[in-house]
Amino acid sequence: SWLKRVAHPSSFSAHSALKMSGDGEATTTPGMVDMKVTAKKSQIFYINSAKAFFTGVIDKDGKKREPVCVLNISGLGEAINIAASAANTVVKEGLATVAKVETSYPDLMTNGQERGCARILITLHKKI
Repeated sequence: SWLKRVAHPSSFSAHSALKMSGDGEATTTPGMVDMKVTAKKSQIFYINSAKAFFTGVIDKDGKKREPVCVLNISGLGEAINIAASAANTVVKEGLATVAKVETSYPDLMTNGQERGCARILITLHKKI
């Protein structure tokens, strides 16, 4: 994980990546990152991760990781507030601008039953 210094989720393994599939596999899209927010980690954890994506970091091996151009922050249910807060902080600090906010109510399978769950997707573009 290239963002260990800011306690970044281990599922984000490449700096230019990250479309996560259901089984944890990452496919790369240069300059774009998908950050899936959960309520299991703290708000400051995701704020620091989002900032690091836009500022770039030096990994534990001493390699400089370049900032990304586009960050997609998504959250389901209770994680919506955390996703919005992370996006808001990055925008307030002048690192990015909001390109799009998308909400939906997808059906999810829980214990064999299909239930709706609120979802947000915030697309941020790095300020030049």
